[in-house]
Amino acid sequence: MILVLKGALSDISMRKVLGIIIIIMMLPIAKSEIDDYTSHPGNIPNFHNFETPQLEPGENSFFSFEIQNRYVENITNVSINAEIYHRADIDESESLEKINSGKRPIIGENCWNYKENDENCSDSLSSDKAGFNIEMIAVNQTIQLKFDINTNDDTIEGTYFVRFSMNYQLNETDRILQSRGFWDMEQWTNATTNLTDEYPGNINLDSLNVDGIIPDSSFGIKKPIPKWPLYILITLTVVFAGLSVIFYLEEEETYPELNKWLQKMRGKFNQFWLRFKY
Repeated sequence: MILVLKGALSDISMRKVLGIIIIIMMLPIAKSEIDDYTSHPGNIPNFHNFETPQLEPGENSFFSFEIQNRYVENITNVSINAEIYHRADIDESESLEKINSGKRPIIGENCWNYKENDENCSDSLSSDKAGFNIEMIAVNQTIQLKFDINTNDDTIEGTYFVRFSMNYQLNETDRILQSRGFWDMEQWTNATTNLTDEYPGNINLDSLNVDGIIPDSSFGIKKPIPKWPLYILITLTVVFAGLSVIFYLEEEETYPELNKWLQKMRGKFNQFWLRFKY
């Protein structure tokens, strides 16, 4: 009887130990699956519907975009920053830091709060950045954010690039997303080459210290092409088209009155030319 009890107790103990071992072995797998889900390009918040202005120097306009929460849970304590960081045109490319502050586009009102307590934003953001603080974005909710871009007559023309960063909490875990503009070419190349299929979006997020990649955007500043050459071209086209029709009708001799009028005009033109010449 004692041996039977000992055997039963031993069997129960072995089952508990095996259960604990199985649970411990499953923990890393569960963590990996959660990370893969959080960082998957199809699950991270969707930055889309960009409305990017095309400005003339001296004009002002809004830059707007939308963000959709594609997770199956709410995200909280959301902080989003947009920053103008680079300029390029056909001839050159340069970081915004190399441009004189009086010749850069600037962001006017650059801080907004969407929190319930409606606390004031910090004034620490520079004129190249816009910041948004949001209490929560619900499941499948889409919000629109926008900021105004101001220029002056001295603003340098070109395409200006905007990069984004987003911090938030998902399942009480801090997450960070950033766009391509935060890394140089060497860092980006190292994170996107010689990778296996296990990396979300074929990008080594660990080497970039982020949980996901969001898109860059841009806007343009350019003076319009003068319209007077176009008007001259259209006028000359109409004039030469009319002359070609007149000369064609003259050769056909269909309208005798037209021939007489043309001969009269040629005579007047020859008289004018002789007076001008002598």
